[in-house]
Amino acid sequence: FLDAYDAIRRDSYPRVVESLALAARSLPEPQLQKRLQDLCAQVQRGSQPRVAELYAVRSLFSGSPLALNKLRVSHVKALNQVLFLTPHLPAFFLRHRLRSHVLEIRHLDRAMLRLGLGQLSEEELKAACYLRGLNSTHLDMAECRAWLEQWLGLSCKLQASEASLLANSMVLLSLNYTRAKE
Repeated sequence: FLDAYDAIRRDSYPRVVESLALAARSLPEPQLQKRLQDLCAQVQRGSQPRVAELYAVRSLFSGSPLALNKLRVSHVKALNQVLFLTPHLPAFFLRHRLRSHVLEIRHLDRAMLRLGLGQLSEEELKAACYLRGLNSTHLDMAECRAWLEQWLGLSCKLQASEASLLANSMVLLSLNYTRAKE
């Protein structure tokens, strides 16, 4: 069932990346605009971005057009689907619920970092990855731990105002994860 649900979720991944690339065109700062466009193109070509690349563009996700309260509705709907949330609500509720869920994950990430990944069982590691957008059903513990370490390296550095980057990173860091390792 997890594979079937993940297939449904993954249907929205290309829309998220396309929405990011589209929003990047209207960014005021040319250097950051190019960085984000390059990052989106890299993901669309099948690569996985490094956490440092995502962290370098974090400031873009605090203001227009990439903050959660400024994203286009189609982008917000796609992000809701990534979290298995219904996209069939008014935009205000979609944004509020998405922000709430992403900040809850961020809170869990900080607790997980304090606990240490070594304290988690294989089932808990896989569930943590799956919740954050990565289909972990065919990954071993080492792969799950490696991905979660990357994720926590980003998540625990971000502020609440950068929740949009965290939501989009669920797609950017997991879309090509297994492909990037091959």
